Amino acid sequence: MRWQAPWGKHNPPITHRGKNVARAWGKGVTQTDFFPVVLIKDPYSWMGSQCRHKYTSFWGHDENHCPNLIRWRVPDRDETASVRVKYALEWRTYESLLDMWNKWYEEWEEQTFPHLTTRFEDLLFHGEEVTRAACDCVGGVFTDDFQYVEESAKRTVGVHKGANGLVKAMLQYGDPSKRLTGFTDRDRRYASKSMDTELMNKYNYVPPDLPTS
Repeated sequence: MRWQAPWGKHNPPITHRGKNVARAWGKGVTQTDFFPVVLIKDPYSWMGSQCRHKYTSFWGHDENHCPNLIRWRVPDRDETASVRVKYALEWRTYESLLDMWNKWYEEWEEQTFPHLTTRFEDLLFHGEEVTRAACDCVGGVFTDDFQYVEESAKRTVGVHKGANGLVKAMLQYGDPSKRLTGFTDRDRRYASKSMDTELMNKYNYVPPDLPTS
């Protein structure tokens, strides 16, 4: 098992699979033989993660105004904050951070090569059960020596500085009150109208109630 796809885990499959070789774990791998496991996260929680660690995505926001789906500096009309993302072989522009989530997972849904998509939340709270199911899916043999890694699986420097370990992640994603941190009422209304409902339904993500004001 490798920790990322040989074309790079943060790169879209359509434009990078078979065309890009990741610097880490990419050399010497026949990409058409690789079976990727894709993690999907609740879009509201995912946008909060992007606010904390934006990687190579760029859009107008700050620590007090994020995800900033609707530009907070433009109060008289609903204008989305577009997002530019630098991938290994290209730049892409999205209407908003939510549009980025929609397009990323829509692209994976369109792929016909074998792959497995699993919910981040299921892996976090039911790690052994989900790992066993994934192992069975690919014909592997699940051992009895399953262990949780309590520290962050990512390096805690650079773009991963401040990344959550297991306990902090459980506290973060197990608290419904933190799901909408940073969202304005305009952000929430836009998200409600623009969310890919097919993805939400397929992966059993329930949208939050709209603001009453």
